[in-house]
Amino acid sequence: MNKTILFVLLAFASFSIHAQDNLGIAGSTRSPINTVWNNPSTIVDSRAFIDFQLAGFNVFAKNDLVYLNSNELSKDNFDTMTTVPLNKKNTPYSAFVDIQVGGPSIAFAVKQHAFAFSTSARVMADVRGVSSKIHDWAQNGFDSPSEKNKFNTIRNIRTNVLAWGELGFTYGTIIQRQGLSITQGAITIKRLLGYAGAGVRLDSWTYKIMDNSSIETQEFAGQYGFNDPTSSYINGTGWGADIGFTHKVRHKRSDNYVPHSPCTDGDYLYRIGISLIDVGRIKFEEPFYTNNFSQNQSTTWENYQSTQAYDINGVDSLINNNFQLVKENSNLTKYTMMLPAAISAQADFNLISNFYLYGAITCGVPWLNQLGVQRSSYLGVAPRWETKRFEASLPVSLYQFKNPQAGLCLRLNSVIIGSDDIISLLFQKKIYGADLYLSLKYTIFKHWKCGERAKRIMPKNTVGSAPPRPCPAWER
Repeated sequence: MNKTILFVLLAFASFSIHAQDNLGIAGSTRSPINTVWNNPSTIVDSRAFIDFQLAGFNVFAKNDLVYLNSNELSKDNFDTMTTVPLNKKNTPYSAFVDIQVGGPSIAFAVKQHAFAFSTSARVMADVRGVSSKIHDWAQNGFDSPSEKNKFNTIRNIRTNVLAWGELGFTYGTIIQRQGLSITQGAITIKRLLGYAGAGVRLDSWTYKIMDNSSIETQEFAGQYGFNDPTSSYINGTGWGADIGFTHKVRHKRSDNYVPHSPCTDGDYLYRIGISLIDVGRIKFEEPFYTNNFSQNQSTTWENYQSTQAYDINGVDSLINNNFQLVKENSNLTKYTMMLPAAISAQADFNLISNFYLYGAITCGVPWLNQLGVQRSSYLGVAPRWETKRFEASLPVSLYQFKNPQAGLCLRLNSVIIGSDDIISLLFQKKIYGADLYLSLKYTIFKHWKCGERAKRIMPKNTVGSAPPRPCPAWER
C-alpha cells in the first residue's frame, strides 16, 4: 500500500475547497434567495418583492493539519508529500469542505405569502478524529520506529464525502399577528439527485506493524460504503427539507398588516428565529459497496506497501481480502447517506436607523452510527449597514466554537461578494482554509403598484346639479 494514501485522502478533502452559511449576508432583509438557506421563514415579509438569482458560487474549506505559508507559496512545497507543511500539534485532526454552485433561483411575495424555487449543485466533505500520528504517516508511512512491533489503537475516525444536486420549493406565510409582533413560518421541500457518496466509520482498529511488508490486526470494527460515480450522472435520489420560524417585533401595530399589498415597510425592532436545515438522505443505486464489519480475530496484511487498487471494485476487494471482513447483516442491500443536518438559531436587532446587529449559532447533527456528512458548527455575529441599494457587513465568528474568523461582505444593488474568513488570507502567516461567496441577481424591491399616486378625480357637473346663480341686485 502506498504510504501516503491516507494522507492524500485527507489533503484532498482539505483543499478541494457552500461557504460556512454566508454569515455576512444571512441577516439581510433584501436578499431572500440568499437567506432562505439558513432559515426559510426569512423570505416572508422581505423587503424584496421579487429576487431572481442568475448564478451563485460559495466555497468554504477549513482544516487543522495542512497549511500554506502565505509568504512561501511555491510549487516546490507540494512536489512530494514530505514537503507539504503540517501542523504537528498533538490532537485529533479534522477537515470540512462545503462547495455550492447555485443555479437559476427565484423568491417572490404574494401579499402575506412567500414562495421560492431554487436549484443548486453541492459537494460536502467531512473528516474527523484523525490521529495525531498522521504527520508521521504522511512523511514516513508506517515505517516510523514508534509504530513497529507494538500494538496501537485508532478510534472514532469519521470520513464522509457527498455530492448531489437539489431542486427546492419553499412556501412561507405569516401565521400570527398580534399587537406589534408577527410570527412567520416556512418549509422547503427538496428533491435530491445523488452523484457520489463515500463514507467510512472506523470505530476501532488495533494493529501492529510487524515489518516493512506486513501489518497484524487484532480488532477492526466500523462501517464503510461508497458508490461508483462513473456509472451515471445521477446515481441516487432522495428527499430533504428545511423548516424555520421567525418572530418579529415591529415599530407599528401588526393586527392588519399585509406585506406588499401593495407596499411593505419590512421594518422591525428585532427578530428571532429558529430553523432545522438539511434534514434528509440520499439512497444510492447499484453498483455500490457497503459493509458493517466487526473483526475480533488476528489477521495479517502481507506486502501492504505494494498493494494497489485501480477501481471502485478493487478498493472493496482490497479491504475485504486483507482484513477478512464478514458482513454481520446479510440484508445490506441498500446504501444511504445522510444530509449535513443542523439546528440553527438567529437574532437580529435594529439598533439605529439602517444599522443592524445579526447573530447566529449553528450546530451540526452528528451521525454516530450512520454514514453521512456532519456539518461544522459555529457561533457568529455580523454588524451591518443596510439600505435599498447598498449593504455592508463585518461577520465575526468562532468556527467549531474555538477558531476565530473575521470577514467582509458587500451588496451593491443585487450583486453580492463576501468572505467570512478574509482576515486569515490577508494577515495570517499560516493559512488553513479559504472562504468566498458570490451571487449575481436581479431584484425588484417594490410591488409595481407601490408608490403610485392616486388619480385625481374631478367632479362632474350635470344638468341641474349646479346651484342657481344669484339674482341680480335690481331683482332683490
